[in-house]
Formats: sequence, C-alpha cells, structure tokens
Amino acid sequence: MTGMIDGHRVRDPHGLHANTEDQLRQAESEVRRRVGDQYDEEAVQGAVREAYDEIADRARIESFLPILAARSAEQKLEEA
Repeated sequence: MTGMIDGHRVRDPHGLHANTEDQLRQAESEVRRRVGDQYDEEAVQGAVREAYDEIADRARIESFLPILAARSAEQKLEEA
C-alpha cells in the first residue's frame, strides 16, 4: 500500500514486514541470479536463511534484513 507525504509517494511501513517469507524468496532469487548455476537451489536457500537468522538476531531495524541476508549468503557461498 502506498500513500503520499509532502508530495512524495511512500510505502506504508506496516506492510514492509508483512510477509518475511516473500522477502526471503526474493532474496534467494537474487542470490541465484548473481551466482548462476554454481550452487544448487537448496544451497542458496540454506545460505540465505542462515544469513537471515544470524543477522536478525542482532538487528535493531529490520527493513534491510532480506537485502543484507542476500549479500551475506552470496559472500558465504563464494568463500566456501
């Protein structure tokens, strides 16, 4: 849902975290797009979920967790 503040279109912050699973699936898709066929789907999914859990435990603001989890998962996969 979007609204307007001072003439700018903004998203309703209540909807940002409405569906973490959808956000994690998008993060997994992004990682798969970046790494190509180097890793199977289960490895990518596991890396994203693990990274998300690690980051979420100490996060104060949750808005960027899926993005950060995708980046962290990609790094871990490349380091393995």
